[in-house]
Amino acid sequence: MLKPQYIPLNFITIPLASVLLLLATRVFNSQTVRDGIVGTGGVSPLNIMALFISLAYISISLDATGLLRFLAFWVANKGGSSGHRLFAYLYVFFLLCGVIVGNDPVILSGTAFLAYFTRAAGITPPTAWIFSQFAAANMASVVLVSSNPTNLVLSGAFSLSFLSYAAHVALPFLAAAACVFPLLLVLFRAPALIPPRIDVPLSPAEVRAALVDPAGAVFGAVLLGVTLAVLVGVSTVGVPVYMVTVPPAVIMLLRDVRHDWSRRNLQAPLSPAQDDGSGEDTEVEVQSTAHELHELASRTPSTTAPSSASTTSTSTHTRPYALLPRLQRAHARLTRAFPTVAHIAARLPLALLPFAFLMFVLVQGLAAQGWVALFARWWAAWLRATGVLGAVGGMGFLACVMCNFCGTNIGATILLARVIQLWLSTTSPAPGPRERDGAVYALALGSNFGACTLTFSASLAGLLWRGILREKGVRVRGAQFLALNLPVSALAMLVACAVLVGQVYVEHR
Repeated sequence: MLKPQYIPLNFITIPLASVLLLLATRVFNSQTVRDGIVGTGGVSPLNIMALFISLAYISISLDATGLLRFLAFWVANKGGSSGHRLFAYLYVFFLLCGVIVGNDPVILSGTAFLAYFTRAAGITPPTAWIFSQFAAANMASVVLVSSNPTNLVLSGAFSLSFLSYAAHVALPFLAAAACVFPLLLVLFRAPALIPPRIDVPLSPAEVRAALVDPAGAVFGAVLLGVTLAVLVGVSTVGVPVYMVTVPPAVIMLLRDVRHDWSRRNLQAPLSPAQDDGSGEDTEVEVQSTAHELHELASRTPSTTAPSSASTTSTSTHTRPYALLPRLQRAHARLTRAFPTVAHIAARLPLALLPFAFLMFVLVQGLAAQGWVALFARWWAAWLRATGVLGAVGGMGFLACVMCNFCGTNIGATILLARVIQLWLSTTSPAPGPRERDGAVYALALGSNFGACTLTFSASLAGLLWRGILREKGVRVRGAQFLALNLPVSALAMLVACAVLVGQVYVEHR
């Protein structure tokens, strides 16, 4: 009997179905699709995605060396036995990591670390620690253009150099981060959430065990630092940014391939069942004295042999020369030969590519049908009544709210950036620099801070965060997510927007 087949409704299938439907009904044409992929108005989706994926590979490869987990354990030990001091140290640590490598690596590595750490320290539930990490990672991702794909969209749409962008958002970020921390202490004031005393169950040997590839950590950290420095240096001279980031990503890939190849003799040979190609998943091998730390630390996947039932089923129902078993066998061999590369590839946000391109196409279709022009006129009317305060406050509010309803913060940023572009090009007299900078950088703040507002789907980081916590046995309900994140994001946006208003008045006196 055939099993019923289902098509999942997610952030890829829904935009894809929308585009196909609009093409079928001739609302969109091929030119709309082409413009959405190739780009118009200074926005080049291909360049943006090449920059994002290349930097993501470097960051995830750096994380795979165990560096972020090692630093997290080191910071936890430095916190001593004081619960509030440790809470503050980890908050600052996640802020710094979020600035440098972006929110996704912090979510990937930091969430699993906190799930282990709080369980080992007897902190139940881990609510305070996981929510503070989520807020810190998403606030910090606003600082550098490279830390979030939404920032890349803005820098391309408005020709912002990396240095100019960072200079405009750094002070609002610092003010928001400083004000959010006391609020977190108030929200999580119960002693069960942040115990006054915590006995950190980590020895120096366990901390060192988290750094599974010291040479790779040094290599990756230097490569990432040099790449970011070169991006800042060339962003004012018109060099396409993907030309700066793709070569370092290739270098990091070659280094990972060499690392795996040099360790190939350490791998156990494949069993006949594994080599048969019936398919298996790779998991991070445990490498620590504590079972959970062991689970977090390693970058060498271990291969799980399929059950006898699955092997029998494959051999019975699949012809020996069918294509699928051959592909499965080749995949098993490659995964076995290059476990680090396979592990990193599995964590790359490749699903973001079709989603982002589909959102670019949908927004281009809105522009072609006149909807973006209508939104731009509404925005111009709002600014005529409210001025600079309306530009900053209105765009910040719209960005935060629309992150929850426009297919994550990426969809909201693409749409609102097009609205601002059209407003700037069609309004007469031309908007002043205060209104322009206020709207653009308020959108930057809102697209990052909006990731922690109402729903998990406000950002891909939120969906990733929830998934990792579920794997670790930690359940976060949607109502709890809203109740705890809404005051945090509201305060962060209020403070950051107030600082931004002061900045644009001082800068354009």
